[in-house]
Amino acid sequence: MNSGHPLAKAIVEYAKIFREENGSAWPDVQNCESITGHGVKATLCNKTVLIGNKSLMLNSGVAIPIEASDIIEEIEKLAMTGIMVSINGELVGIIAISDPLKDNAQEVISILRSMGIRTIMVTGDNWGTANAVSKELGIDEVIAEAKPDEKAEKIKELQ
Repeated sequence: MNSGHPLAKAIVEYAKIFREENGSAWPDVQNCESITGHGVKATLCNKTVLIGNKSLMLNSGVAIPIEASDIIEEIEKLAMTGIMVSINGELVGIIAISDPLKDNAQEVISILRSMGIRTIMVTGDNWGTANAVSKELGIDEVIAEAKPDEKAEKIKELQ
């Protein structure tokens, strides 16, 4: 709840709606740790919960079944981000989140290209989602899975 990350905010907003509809309470959370560029780790009801990307799961020893990898791949093709959820080291769910493009994004990219400006997208999104978005908008180059400090560094380099 205290994260400023757009994906975290989207999950919390949906959880609030779910909580109101079902009258459930928030569980007590201990040892909540944000892992920049990967997700979050916390203890809820004496269980270790991870919510984040594939690298968080793999680095934490969570096995990712083929079926889950296939689902993530399909989600990414739809220009959405797949967030994995594990409890006590077992993958238990996938959350698909889409960040709708601004209404005029395609038009702006088209204008920039007509002016001879090469367009580059630097994003923290995974490669699948980033490539789907860039294809939809006509962006020339994609740099994906960039951490916040890497984004700033790449922009300085491009300038």
